[in-house]
Amino acid sequence: MSLSPLTPPTMQEVHVWQWDLDACVSEFDRYWKTLSAQEHERAGNFRFELHRCRYVTGRGKLRQILGHYAGLPARAVALEYGPEGKPFCTSRPAGWRICFNLSHSENTAALAVSNGFEVGIDVEHIRAIEESMPVQVFSAREREQFDALPASERQTVFFETWARKEACLKALGTGFILPPEHFEFDLAVHGDTTPRFVGGEAQEAAHWRVRALTSGRTCAGAVAARRAEWSIVEMN
Repeated sequence: MSLSPLTPPTMQEVHVWQWDLDACVSEFDRYWKTLSAQEHERAGNFRFELHRCRYVTGRGKLRQILGHYAGLPARAVALEYGPEGKPFCTSRPAGWRICFNLSHSENTAALAVSNGFEVGIDVEHIRAIEESMPVQVFSAREREQFDALPASERQTVFFETWARKEACLKALGTGFILPPEHFEFDLAVHGDTTPRFVGGEAQEAAHWRVRALTSGRTCAGAVAARRAEWSIVEMN
């Protein structure tokens, strides 16, 4: 039985959904029934029950939302994976192509859905910074800016920058196989921004837009696309 599909985003929009994974635990059995055999297998590999539950509720909610766009039951949504592991939806609603990206950090999940162009999203719970983290994430110029910050600002700026970079890399579908300086930002700019350089080139950076995600005081988040004109539409 087909379902009435959800109105898709326009070519200038990215729909963003956010939810609390732990609050969805009461729906665990229903979500479990919508998962594929591969997802069931992966769920079984988690050592801790908390992480298994969060995985199932994250994937189940993802399927539910994509099903609403495609006019399909959640179990019927067809997902495949790119060469670097980024999932994509092969279910084709009439007249548009679903592009999406999912992120989660602790109990927070965030999903970006776009119409025909790749998008990346990342959410990060703000927590203690391990000593090696800035070296892994920052370019040399970003590290200079970071080291000059007051100690009171470093934690927020670090996770804001990490979320930006991860969102950009997820839009490419590569993950962190590229060096940290591939996407370079001005750490003095907060909120919506454009990279200063992409692969060392200012011209390429001009094609990108990174929007800040409203994820509460304990999280930093970003949505990114290689597309000049688009805006976030909050769906919750």
